[in-house]
Amino acid sequence: MKKTLLTLFLAMAVAAGASAAQQTAVDKGERYDYKYPVFTQENPQAAQRMNRDIQKMVKKSRKDLRQPDMRAVGSNYEVIYENDQFVCLTFNTWYYYDKAAHGMYYTHGIVYDKATGKRVPYTRFMEKLNAEQLKQDIKAKKLPVYGADLKTVSEAPFIDNIDNFKVSKDYIITEDGHLYLMYQPYELDCYAAGVTYVKVK
Repeated sequence: MKKTLLTLFLAMAVAAGASAAQQTAVDKGERYDYKYPVFTQENPQAAQRMNRDIQKMVKKSRKDLRQPDMRAVGSNYEVIYENDQFVCLTFNTWYYYDKAAHGMYYTHGIVYDKATGKRVPYTRFMEKLNAEQLKQDIKAKKLPVYGADLKTVSEAPFIDNIDNFKVSKDYIITEDGHLYLMYQPYELDCYAAGVTYVKVK
């Protein structure tokens, strides 16, 4: 018998003066364990758009369970920064294959516009970056690269292995006004280094 636990508990991770709140939905079963945000706002249409976007990522992850060698899947998230205009979070989807040495994951860096509920591209906060110039600046150590704690320095040893280097669409903004592009494990550094963050602003 399939058992599903679906609960909602109020996280109340609200910045001073902000009008949005996040509830954490927990959906847990024998082979899956999802934790994801449910947004409420003064503008219900914006909140619906944000929640639909989150649900798309959850549904995509659920499809992975159809693979015969998939052991378990799930998700979790963290609100990084919030003000009256934007909410920034990381949304992590993970999965384990049978007989794999370790699990894998993809961490999305998302900034939502509270007025519209739409994702905000990094170009809202800075000029568009050139991929080749970005690659060269990383190689020349002109731009710092950090691990998940935003403190541990990464040497980005894998960057020369990328034939078609791209400016990541995943990014976060922080309270001190910085912007970090996010790259997944094995893109710039090894699995143990986790997600790497390139400080571009």
